[in-house]
Amino acid sequence: MTQTMSSEVQTLTAPDLERPQPAASAPQLMQQCWLAGLALLLALIAVARIVSTYHVFSQTTDEPDHVAPGMEWLQYGTYTFEPLHPPLARVAVALGPYLAGLRLKDHGNLWTEGNELLQSRGRYLHNLALARAGILPFFLLTVLLVWQWARVRYGEAPALIAVFLFTTSPVILGHAGMATTDMPEVAMFTLAVFALVRFLEKPSSGWAALVGAATALAIITKFSGLVFGLASFAALVSWRWLLARKSKDAVPSLGAMPWLRWAVVVAVLACLVIWAGYRFALSPATTAAERPHYTIDQMIGSQGTLHNLAYKVAELPFVPAPAFFQGLGKIRYKNSVGHKSYLLGEVRQTGWWYFFPVAIAVKTTIPFLILAAIGALYLCSSSWVQANWIASAPVIVSLAVFLVCLQSRINIGVRHILPIYPLLAIAGAVAVCRLWQIEPRRYLVRVAVVVLLAWQLVASVRSHPDYLAYFNEFAGSHPERILIDSDLDWGQDLLRLSRALHERHIEQVSVAYSGSKNLDLKYFGLPSYSVLPPHQHATGWIAISFVCLKVGELGSSVDSYSWLEAYQPVARVGRSMLLYYIPESADTTVSANTSTAIDRQQDEF
Repeated sequence: MTQTMSSEVQTLTAPDLERPQPAASAPQLMQQCWLAGLALLLALIAVARIVSTYHVFSQTTDEPDHVAPGMEWLQYGTYTFEPLHPPLARVAVALGPYLAGLRLKDHGNLWTEGNELLQSRGRYLHNLALARAGILPFFLLTVLLVWQWARVRYGEAPALIAVFLFTTSPVILGHAGMATTDMPEVAMFTLAVFALVRFLEKPSSGWAALVGAATALAIITKFSGLVFGLASFAALVSWRWLLARKSKDAVPSLGAMPWLRWAVVVAVLACLVIWAGYRFALSPATTAAERPHYTIDQMIGSQGTLHNLAYKVAELPFVPAPAFFQGLGKIRYKNSVGHKSYLLGEVRQTGWWYFFPVAIAVKTTIPFLILAAIGALYLCSSSWVQANWIASAPVIVSLAVFLVCLQSRINIGVRHILPIYPLLAIAGAVAVCRLWQIEPRRYLVRVAVVVLLAWQLVASVRSHPDYLAYFNEFAGSHPERILIDSDLDWGQDLLRLSRALHERHIEQVSVAYSGSKNLDLKYFGLPSYSVLPPHQHATGWIAISFVCLKVGELGSSVDSYSWLEAYQPVARVGRSMLLYYIPESADTTVSANTSTAIDRQQDEF
């Protein structure tokens, strides 16, 4: 192991891939096979861990929202339910239920359709597992990309360690187990950046085509792929130019025509793949029912031959992928108005610039943070000294994505910055191998490395199965004081609530649950229950989601259920719900006393 580690990261880039390489010796080939086999084993163990959570968690808030549009795409060949998210990941999560024979019931309501699909045939957990299984190929693709990127650029041992760091990260395991768009976006964005780096290194039409296709796949997985892709391209090109200028080396120029040709290839492939993702749909810019068309009237008048011709042309179906442009408009509007969010005990509509730094700091394992930071510093400093932009590409792209996310007004989870994790895993792996080579106090440093890797493993194992709601030691025992939303409470503990109530022989409960819209709780085996309205004080058993308690339901005020915080919770259900018992003799008009009293009660609990 020592010899292997010390032989890695000697050069920060792989040899010229187009130059014939000497054949590996038999021992080297055997070692490569063993390391690749271990990487595969890590991936399979991670898959087993992910799958084992399927029966633990009920649907999260967004899962029906993704299954129903994907089913519409498969069943009818249309995409009209909701354009806020593009179709690729949604089709993936709907494919399993579709192949199992499940179909939409034509209710016309997105949430009703999604909930009924999951409840179909009385096989809720089976149907939910089929939907969630659609995310596994994206997880495995990301593992493969992490391994390949690290292996080609830094060596076999860094590749194995990068896979270890990635597949043991609770934040990754959590979102890889949910039928949402987040893990697919990680995979497609990583593929796009992988292709972009290779193209900028050795430009060719083949790599240009892969850049165009992969970028389009990232965009039709999640619209953030468009912004992340542009930011990554700008950052890599700028970093490359800066290092070339610093070393006084001219960036190789192949002339304007090849670059123009490659730009056309990227653009054409990207447009075709995006259009294909929307089933090559065509739509008119407007319809006859929307007459008069004021824009046309203002430009060419309200009557006449040219006016009539313009009306007919505008009403022809010539706009490709209309849902794509509608989705871009909706996501832009949503970001402009923001989203009700929670951070450090405060609720805002337009978010905080420091939301994602805090989220990364408390949702990532501490050894991962330490190793990623060391690796990033090492790669950037080495790249600067050697004027080698490729070596630090994972760090530069991560930084670009991070800076983009700082501008977001939608602060509802670390999942929105999830694409940086495979890149940081690579940087962390480089740090491990570089630290292993340090000669001063060699044994002390190696012990520290082993401790960090062991810490990563222990933190990952201890977080099972609550990967989604994982918080590191920085968050303390009450992470709900820092983050909630999809980082802690995404509506995933409804099955646990049912079990907890039956184990306590509770026959009547009031529930304030934050989860999927239009969800009928009777399907989850709860005892007799009533929905606890906002601002309605009650007695007896009360189960409440942290989102309701701290943020309030959508459309209601933040203090909708704050009166409950004056009381001592009986138990925590899973990670996302609290169970209270309010005796009838209690003063139900009491409000929360003071923040100090609340903190004392929470600490005791």
